[in-house]
Amino acid sequence: MRISDCGASPHADAIMREIARYGLFEHVVELEAYGFTVVPPETLRSADGFVERLRDAMLHTCEKRNGVPIGDPLTASPPKEAIDPNKWDVLEEDEVFVEAATNPVMLALVRWLLGESAILSGQTWIIKGREGRTHALHSDSHGIPPGGGGIAHMCNASWLCTDYASEDDGPTVFAPGTHKYGRATLPHEADLANTPIRTVPLIAPAGSLAIWNGATWHGSLPRHKDGLRITLVQNYMRTYMRPQALYDRTVSPQLRQKFPELDRVVGRPLYPYVDPQNADGGRVAPFIHTGTDPYA
Repeated sequence: MRISDCGASPHADAIMREIARYGLFEHVVELEAYGFTVVPPETLRSADGFVERLRDAMLHTCEKRNGVPIGDPLTASPPKEAIDPNKWDVLEEDEVFVEAATNPVMLALVRWLLGESAILSGQTWIIKGREGRTHALHSDSHGIPPGGGGIAHMCNASWLCTDYASEDDGPTVFAPGTHKYGRATLPHEADLANTPIRTVPLIAPAGSLAIWNGATWHGSLPRHKDGLRITLVQNYMRTYMRPQALYDRTVSPQLRQKFPELDRVVGRPLYPYVDPQNADGGRVAPFIHTGTDPYA
């Protein structure tokens, strides 16, 4: 018996069929048990050369916006203060960012966590050279008070554009199972140097996708290698969350036409109303459905 064929839960059924289509059941179990999973390149079905184009687009956008030459990513070591500004809202800088945001395998896992109405909140780069600092353990579910951990409110879907081969690469680290705590870290838990919370490093080749429940505690280690760690970070949210960019109002019609899935991904959240004096009836019902079905 295949329960998704019974039609009793249409939103969950649709997501389950996508999970089955792409062979993602192990990743779903890891998301539920540990709060994160890593999808290998061969499962993601990306176009040939995708990860190289994505890496180069981030470097080019960073150089253009910040007026700084980066050079060869295998040997470059630009100062952090030169490459860290102006790194959000890259969707329309290059079509490869749209490809990253609409990969169907990734979206199956995003929708498992956030429901069919999940929307893209924002994209940003991490370009990390040799540095000695860590990034403290934290939750990405900002603004969610303690007790709100029954479901995922947002998730992070990050494309690895360079190899995370060892701890010397300065990878992300995760605290498995912390998505179930339903709260952010406390001061004595955040510092990776002395936290009592056990963590595991993200080790995976370029072209992989790391995706996690926004409530899962994570941080990063210092990088002790020459060259750059390059990652595209993407945040997806449920429709009641406030997105980082109002893509539903800014994405060009040309991109929407070329990438039909983008129209669904950028979404049209119920709030704020386009017309502040009148509710949009066509948007109210889908928004309300999530009150009874977390997969809606």
